[in-house]
Amino acid sequence: MGQLKAGAARVNITPYVGINLSGFGGRTKGSAGVHDDLYAKAVVLDDGATKVAIVSCDLLNLDESSIASIREKAQGSMGIDGESVLISTTHTHSGPLTSPLRGFGKLDREWVSVLEKKIAGAILIADSELQEARIGAGKGHAEINVNRREKRDDRIVLGVNPGGAIDYEVGVIRIDDAERTPICIIVNYACHPVVLGGNNYLISADYPGYAMGLVKQVQGGNTVAMFLNGTAGNLNPIGRGTFEEAERSGIILGAEVVKAAQTIDTSPDLELRMAKEKVELRSGELPSEDELEEIIIKRKNELGAAGREYDPDREITLTWAQDALKMAKLGKKSAIVPVEVQILRLGEIILAGIPGEVFVEIGLGIKEGSPFEHTFVAGYTNGCIGYMPTKEAFQEGGYETHSAYRLYGIYPVDQDVAEKMVNSSLKLIESFK
Repeated sequence: MGQLKAGAARVNITPYVGINLSGFGGRTKGSAGVHDDLYAKAVVLDDGATKVAIVSCDLLNLDESSIASIREKAQGSMGIDGESVLISTTHTHSGPLTSPLRGFGKLDREWVSVLEKKIAGAILIADSELQEARIGAGKGHAEINVNRREKRDDRIVLGVNPGGAIDYEVGVIRIDDAERTPICIIVNYACHPVVLGGNNYLISADYPGYAMGLVKQVQGGNTVAMFLNGTAGNLNPIGRGTFEEAERSGIILGAEVVKAAQTIDTSPDLELRMAKEKVELRSGELPSEDELEEIIIKRKNELGAAGREYDPDREITLTWAQDALKMAKLGKKSAIVPVEVQILRLGEIILAGIPGEVFVEIGLGIKEGSPFEHTFVAGYTNGCIGYMPTKEAFQEGGYETHSAYRLYGIYPVDQDVAEKMVNSSLKLIESFK
């Protein structure tokens, strides 16, 4: 246990107007303007023996290659072990395309390369700002989210399921300087940033941007307010459709963060620890070659029908089936997908990072099984392989279990993914005791 040092920074990562947006496959053109800026925010923590960095980016996702690139750049420029850098995205659906997802148009790889340098730069700036610091954690409560897996006519649709699993907890980590002035406020809350729908063509951080803006405004000075989305795979915002609704949700969440932050007592002495594990997920099997060829023919006919409007779902299914057929012909009917589970211990605070659109039941399971009172779980972290549903969700069906994986890759996700994520996280957390 040693004297904590910390530094924080934020860097503007707003892309150019016209870049393809991510999050909704039905968009037919690039971004039309900038409503509010996007940021990469970083905090570096050092206890004299261990140094870690926590990064949040106003983006839908970052793939494994970008994570590796950012870590390598950070390690080369500041001496931090790249494996001790946790990189999360807020999952805004009004941000730029950052990985080759199906149905979202062409990826601007040159811009992604610049983006990676900017994110690494935020870590470098934070490291240059290291000073004696204090840290503590607290919790709040905000009801701006709802379980979205609604059962309708014996089908699961994206709607409202008021009886479904939910997590209203607002996790708050406060990092102060030696005089107890906030350097950084880290917020953990589970809710899809989809207040703004697919008809929005303006770049925006959605409700997390409003929430963090309020926190920064109240705290003042150079405080960096950063958002780590939780296990929001099956949680949507209650308010939808307009910037006014995004602002309303953001203000409710931000006000709760401000309230919780005022109750936190920070301490200068703590031990930093990091643990991670590569968990192997075995994918489901692809359909047969004959079935895939039938899908291709059917989708081509549907897309080529006279007078039919552009249909992103059919387009995505077609390109997926074509890629899947190539794998099937090579005898690769399934695959092993390694995913990284990363756990940081910040004194008596646990931060777990999982690279997927994690169902809320997984986050709740980790929190309930952890011996640490302040255990926070961040999805969309160190990559994103797609949705991570529960076994029960696979049995029920629906978008997240039966079609969404075609956006991210080729193979259906492991049906034991929830159990594996909970078990791996708790095993790593237990190793800190």
